[in-house]
Amino acid sequence: MTAAAFDTLTAARDLEAAGIERRQAEAIAGTVRQATAADREALATKADLAELRADMQADMAALETRLRADLRAELGTIRWSVGLIAAFLFAIGLRVFGLI
Repeated sequence: MTAAAFDTLTAARDLEAAGIERRQAEAIAGTVRQATAADREALATKADLAELRADMQADMAALETRLRADLRAELGTIRWSVGLIAAFLFAIGLRVFGLI
């Protein structure tokens, strides 16, 4: 939904009806229109939000992929470490019990 445009003619007529001279009323209405137009240009549209959402989803998917790969690498390191510790403990157990 787009923001409604500021109706300068109606605003100027309302100001005139309130006792402000026509030139001043038109100047005030024109100034208000310029100010609100600048604000409207800074607003995000549905298309802007959809594009941002798609970008964020792509970034999150890439991050998830990278985190999964890092986790697999860390788990591999942990498996090797646990295996080595188990082998050392087994060797120590054999030595303690005089089997080697």
